[in-house]
Amino acid sequence: MKNLSILLIHDDRAGHLNPGLGICDQIEEGFHTQISKIKTPYLKKWGISLLKKLSWYPSFFDILAQIAYKNASIQQNYDLIICSGMPNLLYAIYLSRKYNLPIYYAGDTRKINDALIQTTITALPQNIKTQQVILTTPPVKKIFTQLQNDVLDLNSALLVLGGPTTEHPFQKTDYENIIDKFIQLCKKQKLTAYITNSRRTPELEQTWKTLQDHPNLELHLINNPCAKKFHELIHLSSYIFVTEDSTSMLAEAIQSGRFVSSIYMKTSVFEPLNQKYLKEGLMSRQNLEDTFILPSTRDLTKLNLSEALIITIQHNLED
Repeated sequence: MKNLSILLIHDDRAGHLNPGLGICDQIEEGFHTQISKIKTPYLKKWGISLLKKLSWYPSFFDILAQIAYKNASIQQNYDLIICSGMPNLLYAIYLSRKYNLPIYYAGDTRKINDALIQTTITALPQNIKTQQVILTTPPVKKIFTQLQNDVLDLNSALLVLGGPTTEHPFQKTDYENIIDKFIQLCKKQKLTAYITNSRRTPELEQTWKTLQDHPNLELHLINNPCAKKFHELIHLSSYIFVTEDSTSMLAEAIQSGRFVSSIYMKTSVFEPLNQKYLKEGLMSRQNLEDTFILPSTRDLTKLNLSEALIITIQHNLED
């Protein structure tokens, strides 16, 4: 296999770093990879906004970026740059133009000049002219895709709580209702139940205290250092319920090969990515107002993330 030297640009935000790590994991199947991680210098929002606009005037972008990033430099022995998240993309463009390195960007370009990016990696096509790799889900790390090999016992279920967003305006009472209906389902189906949350989940301290001694239920909350990690909980579970706001955890759950159901409310926006998942039989969709039922659809044949990435990079390296 060919050696591939990768510069992974990140800002320490999990939502930006993990997609990049996911891409690196997936292309390991086709290359001997050497990965160097560097952190994006901090810029205020107005600086990010200005650089986005100047991307349409590359000469002016180069001048301002050199000032903003204090003429930052790197070693020049990289084959490509991988990144996700707008602040990281802007820094990647600066380095790409300085060292003539191709960028593989996981995410939407969001009005930035896509001519400055070699390849975008998303789960939905964009109206752009640059090369696109369209995957089944956004890229996830191999600790999730490797779980596809598990034999499911169909005796356990996991509830994953995110947090309210504009598209999914869950209230505290909604989360309490979700928890109650999930527990009722697990009791009826005689399943071992696991519940985890995220940093965006509202404070539910009284609910957690009430559930601490509940039979056949384990709480693994984000603020508990002894709690199992998300991939460990997935490994223990056959069925997964995820609130629909949690884009990354929903993708990770689907890529694990489990039976997955997203949870939504009547005021939720049915977003294009979730429409795709439902249409392709990758998940079910659970209305909060209805009695919860177990998801029954999955399709392991559609979950390969590595093939398209490897083929694209190989082709670009040969050009």
